[in-house]
Amino acid sequence: MNHKDVVRVTGADTWSFLQSLLSQDVLGMEQGERRSALMLTPQGKVEVLLGAVREGDDALLDTDAGWGEALKNVLSRYKIRTAVEVSLESLGEPPDDSSELERIREGTPRMGFDLDSAVIPQEAALEIESVSFTKGCFVGQELVCRIDSRGHVNRHLRLITNSSGVTLVKGESLLQDGKVVGEVTSSAPGFALGYVRREVEIGSTLEVSGTVVKVLERPVAT
Repeated sequence: MNHKDVVRVTGADTWSFLQSLLSQDVLGMEQGERRSALMLTPQGKVEVLLGAVREGDDALLDTDAGWGEALKNVLSRYKIRTAVEVSLESLGEPPDDSSELERIREGTPRMGFDLDSAVIPQEAALEIESVSFTKGCFVGQELVCRIDSRGHVNRHLRLITNSSGVTLVKGESLLQDGKVVGEVTSSAPGFALGYVRREVEIGSTLEVSGTVVKVLERPVAT
């Protein structure tokens, strides 16, 4: 089942247009090649996580089901005196429970759950495969590059597990010694993703509404 919406960008300026906006270097891509990228807000927060694929002279941009329209709209806002057309090519199906469990166990963040316009890319380790620090200017570059060169973020997206198979509730607080240190963002039986304060060590035991959970390192692409 396809869980991705797809946006098509066409026109003579397609690749220079995307190069000026996206966090990833998309020039010189081979036919059929896919690169992960971000469309950021001007403040450097996540607008949309996407994959860019070259198809002839066109770009196919895939993003989580339900987010294609948002991607099309944000790209269209920047389409000023530029020879490009942006259209919503196809819609994906939202993931079922089995797909969600697999996604969460693999540590893959999802738009609208683990990613939104409050998230800095480094909080979810998105800079590893979705940001080029050598490509030149892109929307939201200043914050992302400043953190990379001389800063840090105060929270990280972590894998959260519990041995009782409980499905936690999105938005529930993660507590350590009664103090809120994080929040659940995605959940499936026995597994969840959530943002946790950076001072909370991997392997720590936390509590969520009476359920004891463990904080694990989230698998990320390298």
